[in-house]
Amino acid sequence: MTQEELIRYNCFLLTQLDLMRRKEIRVLYRGDSLKNLCEKLNIEYNNGDVNVRNILGRLFMVGEKAIRYYTINDNFRIEDANDYVFDKIMEYFKSSLKAKNTNTISFFNRNKRLKGFFSDNNNKKLFLDIIESANKNERLFIRNYYLTLLHQLAAINYKKKSHFVSTSSDYKIAEKFANHNSEGHSIILHTWQPIKRERSIIKKYNLPSYSLGPYDYQKELSVLGGILPHYISGLELKSSNDFYPNPNIFKQEITNGTFLNGLDIDQRNFHNIIKLTNYKTAIETDGTKIWERNT
Repeated sequence: MTQEELIRYNCFLLTQLDLMRRKEIRVLYRGDSLKNLCEKLNIEYNNGDVNVRNILGRLFMVGEKAIRYYTINDNFRIEDANDYVFDKIMEYFKSSLKAKNTNTISFFNRNKRLKGFFSDNNNKKLFLDIIESANKNERLFIRNYYLTLLHQLAAINYKKKSHFVSTSSDYKIAEKFANHNSEGHSIILHTWQPIKRERSIIKKYNLPSYSLGPYDYQKELSVLGGILPHYISGLELKSSNDFYPNPNIFKQEITNGTFLNGLDIDQRNFHNIIKLTNYKTAIETDGTKIWERNT
């Protein structure tokens, strides 16, 4: 960074810190191996010898997306909230309840109503009847509430089709994930997400809720769809101790709205760039709704 960019980035961080203290945003970190990032972005890895410029050009245009979007699978789309989706959620929970993982068993023992509801086949019709009475936004909220948990449980039939990306509010935890199987070349993605205050739809429909996640110590926040480039503050390469800020930070005035609505990014070349990556599907949003589009 130039001296001017350093000053502007520090101002960016001060605004971010203020909004974090006011609990309007969460600052998050995603740890991964450089090899995995290169695979998604279709960048030659060569044992850590990579073209950083190409990585940055693609990352700050398309972001990092959930596993659903760079694998071929038959899972439902991110905008879907029909009966089929909730039927699959019932199936995913039934398979998770059979898992032998200690954390999974402990989680369900702490949340007996949830366990009882999804283990009883007779509740399938009840579940679908409740969903039928909810409007589209409520259905999406209920869907995401349970899919978030299934993602964190690494549910057997959902793990490789997940619509979520895992992040942590704890840098040290993200660092541990980054160092796992990284061959000495790990990355930390610095990002943030606005905090959404939504009324309790789960309580309204008397559906089973859950307290704490199965791996609460990881301080995980599961991001739906993926980490959009509009909410990435920078990429850290651990092996070289280099930090690359999102260049879009320096192309605009940073205000509170920047953090609540995301950075302004010129994405006229988006579809050409995403075709260079290994993402099979793109996600798009108007700030409220989110949907998928084939690349």
